[in-house]
Amino acid sequence: MQTMPAITTSFFLAFERSDHPQTLPNGFFEHSSKLGVLVLCWCAFNFASPPFLKCHRLRFLGLDHCTDKKTIGANHTEWLCLYSLWVLHLQHTNWNEILSEEKMDLMTNVKELNIEGVMGWQYIANPRRRLPNLQRLRIIKPTCQWETTEDVDNFFIDKTSMEILDLSGNCDMNTLPRSLSKASSLRLVVLDGCDGLESVGRLPPSLESFSFNGYGPASQWTQTVELPPKKFHPSSVMDNKDVRVSKISLAGCKLLENLFLCWLPNLVELDLSGTAIKILDFKTMVVQVPRLKRLFLIGCKHLRGIDFSRESVSDLELMCIDTRAGMVCPRPSIRKNKPSGLQIHVVVVDARLAHSLWYLIDLYREDAHFNIHVTSSPACDGIIQFETTSKDMIGPSDQESLQLIPAARYGDVLGMVGAALMQVFPQPPATKFVRHVEIAEGSFYVERELEGVLGSLMSHYAESLHVHDALVRAIMPEYKSWVKLRWCCLERCPKVDTVFPENSFAFTALEILWVSDLLMARSILSKGSRFNRYGVIGSFENLQHLQLRSCPSL
Repeated sequence: MQTMPAITTSFFLAFERSDHPQTLPNGFFEHSSKLGVLVLCWCAFNFASPPFLKCHRLRFLGLDHCTDKKTIGANHTEWLCLYSLWVLHLQHTNWNEILSEEKMDLMTNVKELNIEGVMGWQYIANPRRRLPNLQRLRIIKPTCQWETTEDVDNFFIDKTSMEILDLSGNCDMNTLPRSLSKASSLRLVVLDGCDGLESVGRLPPSLESFSFNGYGPASQWTQTVELPPKKFHPSSVMDNKDVRVSKISLAGCKLLENLFLCWLPNLVELDLSGTAIKILDFKTMVVQVPRLKRLFLIGCKHLRGIDFSRESVSDLELMCIDTRAGMVCPRPSIRKNKPSGLQIHVVVVDARLAHSLWYLIDLYREDAHFNIHVTSSPACDGIIQFETTSKDMIGPSDQESLQLIPAARYGDVLGMVGAALMQVFPQPPATKFVRHVEIAEGSFYVERELEGVLGSLMSHYAESLHVHDALVRAIMPEYKSWVKLRWCCLERCPKVDTVFPENSFAFTALEILWVSDLLMARSILSKGSRFNRYGVIGSFENLQHLQLRSCPSL
């Protein structure tokens, strides 16, 4: 066949693989005015004057392993095929001229540009103000080394329509283009196999899906904003490559729900603050991150649970969670002292998140220090101080020795000792109470969880407990021992009937008890309480300060 039929709208041609590809006949597309889709594999033609120049209705052009066959003759100057083009796919086809300034000026309708196995960013000539309708860009597994240029850094300044960016296999890239945050419609970023990246951050708020697989690029890319299916992911290391990335920040990506991080052995910090993630699964979403030390989930109002795995949190030193709606909390202040074990700082509206916290705290046990608040209130008692000043900022060399500076706890109820002992609560030695739980107004599922995991967490590990302004009928769950509780403050809970219910026991460490404004409380200690159960004696033997105030039904 020397000429393609004029009625043809789609044409796929693949020759056998050869070191000397067959050349397309001259004039093969001479009458192909209706051709919309053209895919050529393992063939040769004159790149300076390709045979499909006059296909003015061409929408999709795919070239796979095509080579330049230079011929003598006049070159066409008008490339009609580029005016109507929507998708340009270059796979292992080293055709630099197609991405020259002159040619890209004609591609005003191009929506998708895929480049695999050949050129890199530097071959896209001065892309700013060009390709105005570009929605999908894939530059995958380039054969040339990455070069950071002004054109690359400014590429995304005017790419307001771009939705998909796939840079898989750019192993020499050490930083993302600075203008990436300007791509205001970006929904998917894929960085699989970008071994040289040292950090990831400053991505646009529109981002919905993010993938970084240290094992390498997927065998097939996704055509939608969804992550590549699991069956296309490589699952082993082909060589002894070093995946450098140590910090990933997706903070502020308020639409982000889909996440896949795998085989990032040097990842130290992960910041997912302000994202829409509902379940963070360390078994399917974030896997093989053995050196992870810091996890931030501040402002994640949709978060419902975290499924931890031992291998991914074995080195964890700091976790900060805040699920309150509309709250944008800055990071906690830090100082250059080696932290002691794991520090957990949590503000949750839904008490069911206690199930996730229980696994982590029970895993670390005595090495876990926590400050847990179950509330929707914007003001939390005992919350950590935020944001360092410029003179306190630390450098990368200090990342291994971070420690939170806790704020003074219970500032709203503690005063100066000695002013009026019956009206001012004595201040406890706050520095010793590193396992604190607070329950306040606006929280959900509290009563149910007090009888479940939250109650168990409190009774097994809490050293201080503050419950206030909560519409719960009971504070202390039944059938629990409280051998570690040292400080207890209960106030403004109008439905509480009894503070210590029947079958709660072993308050052997309790030093300070404050009970205030419990309008319906009829008793502090239930008559059926078994303080000597199972041979535990001496409940309340360490009680030093007791204050009862404004409990009219007592």
